[in-house]
Amino acid sequence: MVVTTPDRAGDFRASTFRLAYVPGVTPSKWVRIWEERQPDVSLELVALEVAECADAIRQGDVQVAITRLPDALSHGDAGPHHTIELYEETTVVVVPKDHVLTAGDELTLADLADEQFLWPLDEPVTGFDAPAEGVGGSAGRVAPTELGEGVGGSAGRVAPAELGEGVGGSAGRVAPAERSEDAAYRGHPGTAVEHRPETTGDAIELVAAGIGVLLVPQSLARLHHRKDLVFRPVTDAPTGTVGLLWPAPTTELADEFIGIVRGRKATSSRGQSEPAPKRSAKEKAAAKRAAREAAGKIPGKSARKKPGVRPKRR
Repeated sequence: MVVTTPDRAGDFRASTFRLAYVPGVTPSKWVRIWEERQPDVSLELVALEVAECADAIRQGDVQVAITRLPDALSHGDAGPHHTIELYEETTVVVVPKDHVLTAGDELTLADLADEQFLWPLDEPVTGFDAPAEGVGGSAGRVAPTELGEGVGGSAGRVAPAELGEGVGGSAGRVAPAERSEDAAYRGHPGTAVEHRPETTGDAIELVAAGIGVLLVPQSLARLHHRKDLVFRPVTDAPTGTVGLLWPAPTTELADEFIGIVRGRKATSSRGQSEPAPKRSAKEKAAAKRAAREAAGKIPGKSARKKPGVRPKRR
């Protein structure tokens, strides 16, 4: 198995199967089965962001992508393609370790109504209405570097008080959006922080700095684990879907990988010949009797035909 980055995505050999995967996804089980079944075809893992998957499929840079659906298709053009949904991801809220919300093992969106939320541009949680164009744009953004070197440390922390009403004039402060009046965030829980971080990783840093909380799939919360942060499941939040995305028509290698993911056995490949037709009851009985005769459990026809010898009834 070889792991590469997207800058080599266009260079693959005919004997190589290129599989893209997004942060939080762990394809190791399927890779292991592939290596057992296809020892002559090297599987090359390509780490991509969700927003890059559709274009990579259309351009032929990868042959299959394990990504978040339908989010991946909203960021690019996959061309003629197929998708399969694999599993749902639990949505969790990431908060500082000493946050009052950590008192519960599970939360609801109602529990988060008074919180300030960070909504990163890579949008790891689908199901909420997308913020309107211009919200969190260049005029309203504060780059992570403006919040101090090493956000989350004592030198780079932004006190919650600095996020108060009317704040936003000085560098390093982030003004919350007017949640109750702003149609851009209608349907979102709590209050949206106007600044939208570029990535989930950037948003995690801002959670540690005390700027807001973050909703993400549980796999991403684990990927970005920090000792000063914890996460809790949000039982009624929209869930994300992880699935397969691949170009149409389906190639033989892509079909082989899809079969592995779906649990198809090595002996049940679609490329094998048609199964033998079912035998009739008469044929089954004849085959069973022949097997017993071959094993010496009953006398054969020749024994019954000998003069003066009458086979015993069974």
